[in-house]
Amino acid sequence: MALVNNILTNKNIHRFFHHAMNTIFEIIIELKDRDYAEQAANAAFYEIDKLEEELSRFQPNSEISKINSLKREEKLNLSLDVFECLQIAKNIYDITNGLFDITSGKIIDYWEKNNDNIDLRINSKSIGMHKVNLNKDNFSLTLLSENLNFDLGGLGKGFAIDKVSELLVDWEIENSIIHSGSTVKAIGNLTDYEGWPITISNPLNISQSIAKIMLVNNSISGSGKQKGTHIINPRTFQPEITRSGAWALTESAAVSDAMSTTFMIMSYMEIPELTNNHNYISGLIIKDNIDLLTTDNIFITENFNKEYLLI
Repeated sequence: MALVNNILTNKNIHRFFHHAMNTIFEIIIELKDRDYAEQAANAAFYEIDKLEEELSRFQPNSEISKINSLKREEKLNLSLDVFECLQIAKNIYDITNGLFDITSGKIIDYWEKNNDNIDLRINSKSIGMHKVNLNKDNFSLTLLSENLNFDLGGLGKGFAIDKVSELLVDWEIENSIIHSGSTVKAIGNLTDYEGWPITISNPLNISQSIAKIMLVNNSISGSGKQKGTHIINPRTFQPEITRSGAWALTESAAVSDAMSTTFMIMSYMEIPELTNNHNYISGLIIKDNIDLLTTDNIFITENFNKEYLLI
């Protein structure tokens, strides 16, 4: 996904970059005062670093690492941000009938180290957000099963972008965009535009643009084959890499992040059922992995704006 290039020549457009969460975050702010824009961006990057310390299972002192060390029936009090993130994960788990499951960390680790078939009998007992109790009265978590291993790779970056967008609004930044490579969220709209223009391309032929989307206070995320073993089907415990690309459009960056991953493995019967029941989510999925796509080669949900399409 990319911004339309000609907007970056605007002298009031300021770009800032920061490495975190194993990616490069970019914040673009439209504002006359560059110094103030830079201060706001630095505050946003500090927030991202703080969230990474809380949400990464690879940080030994993070709350997620502490969760992964819990035994059955053990309780852990969580920070508000971590609790909120896990609530979002639980909600997406529910609306996707378990297809988005952040408790699949051990299976992800397995497939990163092995290429043979996994023992389904063992691992089917080791995942499931239904085995987690979240108590909103005291912001605590209790595991109802042992051996769950949380991995927020399909949600954490989007959640961080949502928190950053809230922070920028608090800084009275009216027009901005936050980009993590696979997820983009817009605040307001560019001067002389109806939003922030984002193009998405055919992953097998990046010279072919397939859609141009105007983001206004909403988010789009994309997933693809490049994620490899990070996309696990919880029903089969196998890495799903048959589709070359899928995109989800909704207000929340956390939800779009998670749903783009889910659209990579969800059946074409299940997708419209989900988006009809949850109309705030729309999607575009590539059906055929070819170099030159037509409308016959893509699947869009009924609520996806057809005017966005360029093919």
